[in-house]
Amino acid sequence: MISAANPATQRPPPRASTAPGAAHSRGPLGALAGLVLGLVFATFSSWVFGTALMIVGDYSFWKERGLDRARAAVDEDLGYIRGFPRSLMVEDTVGFAAGLAERMTRPYTWLGAPAFIARAQAVEPDSATNRHARIAVQAIKEGGRWMEISLHVARDTAIRLAVAFYALPAFVMAVCIGLIDGLVRRDLRKWSGGRESSYVYHHAKRFTWWFLTAGFTAYLAWPFGGFNPAYLVLVFALLVAASVSTTASTFKKYL
Repeated sequence: MISAANPATQRPPPRASTAPGAAHSRGPLGALAGLVLGLVFATFSSWVFGTALMIVGDYSFWKERGLDRARAAVDEDLGYIRGFPRSLMVEDTVGFAAGLAERMTRPYTWLGAPAFIARAQAVEPDSATNRHARIAVQAIKEGGRWMEISLHVARDTAIRLAVAFYALPAFVMAVCIGLIDGLVRRDLRKWSGGRESSYVYHHAKRFTWWFLTAGFTAYLAWPFGGFNPAYLVLVFALLVAASVSTTASTFKKYL
């Protein structure tokens, strides 16, 4: 007589995990789309932040000099580019930056912002006959001033985008140097019986991406002048090289 199977020994077939961590990682197209969206968001948020800071500073610590500072920031960043007339990315760095700034301000032209700014500069609040008219004229004048500030901030953001574009070869070289150094250290650890640390690997990997994006975002949103972008590129390129080297050296020894 055949005995019935013990129910305790019968196990249900394993089911696929439905946890969020079990989802597949994004492919190359997803990563590229995320990078493009991140670039657009960083550019837009930098423009909004810079415009808001210039307007607030115009009424507080800059005392109606926010517009002058916005213009000076554009001239200053163009001056830094004039110091490096050629790049590995483009032949004419100044022309490329100026063209990008012109494209960035095209929506202002389509919306009639230059004409509105000119009309706002021409009106005089004291010429109004009554109190309500003076308030309306003053609001138009301030609105034109805000519009002009945002226009110059948009130009400066475009120029800084061009500077970040010129800096791409430095970051590519930093990644290559860090990768080579890290792989050499990994082989030395492999043959010397060194210990692995997934904690260091995952944190170094996270910091690599942060260093690649944080410097770019910080430079776009930096509201004050007197800061040469070459120093920022140098600092973050060194940090990227160090983090890539650490990531590659702590990768598991045996694939």
